[in-house]
Amino acid sequence: MKTHYLLFAALLLAACNSAKKAERNFGEALFQHWVHSYEDDQDGYRAFRPAGYEFPPARGREGFELKKDGTFTHHQIGPVDAPVQVAGKWELKDKTTLQITPAEPGAKPWEMQVVEVTKDLLKIKP
Repeated sequence: MKTHYLLFAALLLAACNSAKKAERNFGEALFQHWVHSYEDDQDGYRAFRPAGYEFPPARGREGFELKKDGTFTHHQIGPVDAPVQVAGKWELKDKTTLQITPAEPGAKPWEMQVVEVTKDLLKIKP
């Protein structure tokens, strides 16, 4: 039982350190629910806006949420245009790259390279 507490404490400490480093690198604005704004995509980056942004009509939009506690939620477009949420975790891999690890068994981790973050726009490499 004591081992479980130590493991939990180590995981919590790692998540906090990653969040602090990410906040230093990108600012507080990174930690929110982002939705793909494909109208704003450019060569070299995919654009995301905060979930409350007034988007033009679309049949569905992918998005994700990053939280300071290290949790990640991928908001995928479902089979009937309804969002499907997939849980996971994130950690800072280097100064500009987040490693995303889905909670689904057998799902492979993937990376997200951040180009720029403001409170209203997130740019990531495609």
